[in-house]
Amino acid sequence: MKKLLVLVVTVFVALGLSLGTALAVDAPKGPVKVTNFGGKEAVTFDHAKHKDSKCVDCHHNEKDGKYKCGDCHLKAAKDKAPKFQDAAHGEKGVCGSCHKGEKAKKPLKCNDCHKK
Repeated sequence: MKKLLVLVVTVFVALGLSLGTALAVDAPKGPVKVTNFGGKEAVTFDHAKHKDSKCVDCHHNEKDGKYKCGDCHLKAAKDKAPKFQDAAHGEKGVCGSCHKGEKAKKPLKCNDCHKK
């Protein structure tokens, strides 16, 4: 009986791992434009430069392998989603958590990302 249980668990684990790999979506090869609702220029985001980050760090509510931040994060906060500016630049924002503040891994200034 124990052997059967081990076999069943092993099969389910293997299926789970293979499904996760099969459903994974590759990041775009080139840079993508991230538009915003403010007066600043759009940000050119290069996935290759962020290869050490996990997709879910930014794509926390992804559907079909991708989504745009502005689908949920609007000019003003709505429901539980903070406004776009806070989602990106806030202390826990996807960009701000690494690029702003005292604990920044790689501090950047506004114009480093928002090119004129």
